[in-house]
Amino acid sequence: MKKIAELLLVPLLLMAMVGGLTACSDKKPYATEVIVRTAENFHSHEDVVSFFNAAERNNVTIVNLDVKQDEDGAIPSGYVFYDSYIAPKADGYHHFDVLKDVIDEAHKRNMQVRAWIPQFHDKAAIEKNAAWQMMSQVNGEAVPFQGAGADSMEYFVNPLHPEVQAYERSIIREVVTRYEVDGIVLDWLRFDGFNMDMSDATRRAYQQKFGVDPISIDLKTDNDKRKQWSEWRTDQIGTYVKAVRDDIRQIKPDISVGIYILPPEFGEVGQDLAKFKDYVDFVSPMAYFRDWGFEPRWVYDDKGITAQTRRKAAGKAVIPAFDVHWSDEEYREIYAGLRRNHPEIGSLAFFVYGKWSDDIMMKINLMRDR
Repeated sequence: MKKIAELLLVPLLLMAMVGGLTACSDKKPYATEVIVRTAENFHSHEDVVSFFNAAERNNVTIVNLDVKQDEDGAIPSGYVFYDSYIAPKADGYHHFDVLKDVIDEAHKRNMQVRAWIPQFHDKAAIEKNAAWQMMSQVNGEAVPFQGAGADSMEYFVNPLHPEVQAYERSIIREVVTRYEVDGIVLDWLRFDGFNMDMSDATRRAYQQKFGVDPISIDLKTDNDKRKQWSEWRTDQIGTYVKAVRDDIRQIKPDISVGIYILPPEFGEVGQDLAKFKDYVDFVSPMAYFRDWGFEPRWVYDDKGITAQTRRKAAGKAVIPAFDVHWSDEEYREIYAGLRRNHPEIGSLAFFVYGKWSDDIMMKINLMRDR
């Protein structure tokens, strides 16, 4: 999930918001999902119990738990928070199986747990095999991709490499086989721009199929060759999602499979819902309008992210993923717009980049019947 800045939430603000709410007896409250980054929230059993006590008080129904680090920081991407035989465990978690503890506490309270498993943002995989690192085209040369920002390093692996796919799928199979999760939700299932992957293996595969070395394509302008390149990459991502779904169905046919997706406007990342909608049960578009530079109406109007996702999802459940730092006015507008334009949506997911607090959960709970 994308980094976002959280505003400080205090009880006085919450009380003011309560005073502004009006009861709507004809509206069924939205079901509440939360998306939880493990490193910021769970370091002990006591942390887990405290979190779930607050979640229960505030009507949370599903917890989407980060079982594999999603970004690079104090804990590198790809390190895990459960007892894995495949991926390296994150520092501080060698003797604490967070996934098991979270499942135990959630199921005591009749809540569900989905394992949130980021895919191709994975430094641990690169440490396992440096040849798996994503390569990008820069000034006509193939160089290791290490993030778009000058002040931070990010580590992606090549989504098209068969060994990378096998490694990532093995982690998913391990989680599904060994833990009583209620679902799997995938993330970082993408590239970071048109100019990747440019590894030798990818270039050979593309050249064999189309007779063109992709490193020679003009990727800075819209042209037929770039469209063909983009289409080929999205096809490969779709095929990968099908393989993951088939793996899961063979082990536990009844658990749900979903994916977090970026706005459809970001065509450069090679993530086209139309290519994998048939292989998921739900899709959760990241509706962080402020982060992406949109107005609030983009969340709910007929040209916005929810509408675009619904059209491509073709009947699959859509669960918009929201920030928690909107103003009360923005919540009112967006909830009203969703109820008016997308009445079939019954669940909303909320993401906090840092630590979940009682105040944040209370704020979300107070919005449920808007």
